[in-house]
Amino acid sequence: MRTISRISAALRLLDPYSKGAVTGASILVDGGRARYAAKGDGTYVFSNLPAAAHEYVITAPGYRPVRRRLPAAPAHLPEVVLMQYEPGAPALGRISYFHLRFLEQGAPINNAAVRVTLTTPVGALRVVERAERGSWSLALAGNYTPVMLYQHCCTRQEPEADLLLTDYDRVSGHFLLQEPLAEALGEGTLLRPVWELETDRDGTAILPAIGLFLQREEVELAFSWDGREQTLVTAPPSPSLRAAVEF
Repeated sequence: MRTISRISAALRLLDPYSKGAVTGASILVDGGRARYAAKGDGTYVFSNLPAAAHEYVITAPGYRPVRRRLPAAPAHLPEVVLMQYEPGAPALGRISYFHLRFLEQGAPINNAAVRVTLTTPVGALRVVERAERGSWSLALAGNYTPVMLYQHCCTRQEPEADLLLTDYDRVSGHFLLQEPLAEALGEGTLLRPVWELETDRDGTAILPAIGLFLQREEVELAFSWDGREQTLVTAPPSPSLRAAVEF
């Protein structure tokens, strides 16, 4: 008798600004419907799936559709997905944000992934205690704010080596990491916030101004797409700022 292995999977959907739970989402697996259990913390659990990689298409009111492909044995469960606002989303009336349009020779760069890094010290997180290789936590300057959780960050030395903050231990004052540090971080190291934006058909993407973005100082954003780099130097949005980025 032949036995077919089955697997489980889980996605946790979070708001890109508040990092609160996104509920009421609809999720397709490989283009079709699959049963899942939805929890109040934004976690959606799938069970009894065929033992293979699967593509998940996530839609929720006020957010752009998101695609995620998970292997049969994901390294982390649940897979944390920061949703992305669609232009005109109700939440944008309550926060500050960048309305970005990406172009190549005047034409919109549509349905593409653009990496964004905050390169100025304003808005960066500073390591206040040396963290050894293999550490699972970091002591960071400034007060604890929930919006910094699940925020990808990188260092200037290793711009492609992302760190993910997953929790905060109020007793020790340390941020917990999804994975142990691959390299030691010295005192004073800056962790720069990183976002992976997906453009729409018009080349547009929304970047919420979380954390210290709200300080009234000039900020510089670095963009990476298709092996090319571009920068934007601007004031923080108040409450919104439209900008075109030409590659």
